[in-house]
Amino acid sequence: MIRHEGRASAFLAATLTMCTALTACSTSEPEPEPERGGLPPDYVSRSWVKREVMLHVLDRMLVENDTEEVVDNITGSRDKLFEARVLQETENGYTVEFDKDAWTTDEVGHIGRVDAALVDATDFNEVTWCGGTVTGEEFVDAYMDEFWDTLDTHEEYTASITDYVDCGDGRP
Repeated sequence: MIRHEGRASAFLAATLTMCTALTACSTSEPEPEPERGGLPPDYVSRSWVKREVMLHVLDRMLVENDTEEVVDNITGSRDKLFEARVLQETENGYTVEFDKDAWTTDEVGHIGRVDAALVDATDFNEVTWCGGTVTGEEFVDAYMDEFWDTLDTHEEYTASITDYVDCGDGRP
C-alpha cells in the first residue's frame, strides 16, 4: 500500500507541475467574447435585414395608406406589435418604433414573434406608392432577392432600404 501511495503522490506532483507550467504560458486574462452569441458586433444577419425592410415598409404603409385600415389588416398578430412597442398609437395615428432598445420583446416572448407579426403586417397590406400595387410581402421579398448579402454594414443596408422603400433602386 505504501509503495502505491508514493507513486500516486509522484504522479500528482508531476501533474500539478505541468498544469502550473501551462498556466504560466497562457494569457492572464481571457479574450472577451464578441457580442450577440459569439458573432462580431458588426455582423449583418439575414433576419436583421428582413426585419429592417419590413419596419420601413410598414412605416411607409402607415403614411401612404389609410392607417386604420393598415392596422386592422394586421389581424391576429397586431397585438404583438403593440405589446412589443414596435407599433405605437399616437395622437396623429400610428407610428413604427425603429429603436430596438425601446422595444419590449419580453412581452411577446422573443424577437421571432415580432418578426412573424411584421410578416403579417406586410403580407396583409399593399405597397401602392411605387407605381403598381403589390403586397408588402412581395415588396420585401423583391428587396431580399436582389440585395441580401450584397452589402457589408448595417449602415449600408439602412441606406439601401430607405432608398428602396422611397421607390429608388436601393443602391446606396
